[in-house]
Amino acid sequence: MEFLLNKYRHLEERILQSLKDNGIKHRIKADSGLWLGTLVGLSAVLTLLKEGASYSEICLIVGLTGIGLVISSICLYLKLSTEKVTVKDFQAIYFLPAIITSLLYLLVVNKGLLVSVTWGLSIGSLGTWGILQLMSTFPCCFTIGEATAVMHGCILFLMSVVTNLPLRYHLPPIHDDDIATVILQVAMLYVISVCLISSYFPMFRLARNFYLMTITLLLIVVLPLMYILLDQNPVIWTFYFVCNKTNKIMLIGYWALCLVLGVIVVTYQVLLNLQATSSTRKMFHLLAVLVYIPGLIYERILLYLASGVIMGLFVFLELMRYLQISPLGELLQQGFSVFADEKDNLISLTPLYLFCGLSFPLWMPTNNLSLLALLSGILTVGVGDTAASFVGSRWGFHKWTNSDKSVEGTIACIFSQIGLICLLAFMGYVDNGWLFLQSLLSSIVLSFIEAQTNQVDNLALPLFMYMCLMV
Repeated sequence: MEFLLNKYRHLEERILQSLKDNGIKHRIKADSGLWLGTLVGLSAVLTLLKEGASYSEICLIVGLTGIGLVISSICLYLKLSTEKVTVKDFQAIYFLPAIITSLLYLLVVNKGLLVSVTWGLSIGSLGTWGILQLMSTFPCCFTIGEATAVMHGCILFLMSVVTNLPLRYHLPPIHDDDIATVILQVAMLYVISVCLISSYFPMFRLARNFYLMTITLLLIVVLPLMYILLDQNPVIWTFYFVCNKTNKIMLIGYWALCLVLGVIVVTYQVLLNLQATSSTRKMFHLLAVLVYIPGLIYERILLYLASGVIMGLFVFLELMRYLQISPLGELLQQGFSVFADEKDNLISLTPLYLFCGLSFPLWMPTNNLSLLALLSGILTVGVGDTAASFVGSRWGFHKWTNSDKSVEGTIACIFSQIGLICLLAFMGYVDNGWLFLQSLLSSIVLSFIEAQTNQVDNLALPLFMYMCLMV
């Protein structure tokens, strides 16, 4: 075991040195996080395997893409460990994941040769070379593992889009979850388009041009495209879907109260110009627990739709802050200055990671996940990490070796997760004995990982827990 750890550390050192030699700025005070880079791809593969023979086409595509992403991360890390390599140039080894993924699409899914090769090359390029470009564009914002996870998550989304939207053009969706998926995919493509246009064309960074461009795209492209794909008015469908049950209206009202509470906390910190402490930031973790658990239990599709809408809105607001688009740009920057921690640099990644970590299981292309798997982010980040921070900051007198985390915080992390799991089991939401035991053991393992890792907890822990519960 010690031999393997030494080999891993040596690999990390060579990769970090290679990034430094090529002028790519790694996030400071953090190791490489190589293990994190493979989690998104492995999660997609495990989701497909868990489906058995009941998988949909989109689930099959995402699962096969996951295989390509795992191979991409391995090829990237092997190339980075080579001495004196110009990593920003496209390397021959990057063709390996492209070839394997293309063959999978061609032989397993029966996609045409042109489509298979195009998709394979795109995954091989973005899953390797694209990660380095991301780190170059946003220096000091990512570890190599975090950048890999982010880019791989974006690739899975794009592959689900190119699989689902053409299908819906020929066969409009009928079920609510399929309709919600189309709406969210088109909406996220809209947000991504706004980000790219604003980045590459400086004229659209002016407030007037920015708002004109966003409104024009929405009215002329987005809404008509949704109407064509759904074969109905998306606005009217959304209104009826939200209002067709009293439970949904009550749940939305409850979420609105949670939102108001969050806004009050942010406004209070900004007005007093007080730098938010770790405990203050954990309040949003608790709010996430209050929002997600009722949604997952009672109205899963509504929560799925709401999570995608809020994600798009959050990215849109972050773009306005980053580009300083008036009148909200300056106000958003004040909030960023107050709540940013040492892991946030140019962009506000920590809350984005939190939202993605909580919603990742919801966004996977399957309807067969257990409640515990859907609660992967809530267990690890919403409950466990929050308890560890609260207890550790007040009574954490005994520190782990080579870590600023405390033994007391880890114990609180373990028992808080176990407490929630036992409560769910007592209420009848966990009826599988093996899954119950599996979740308890996973919570203990994840608590020790939380104590030792310096990767972003909001991203790493939910992904790892999801994998553990899908095995």
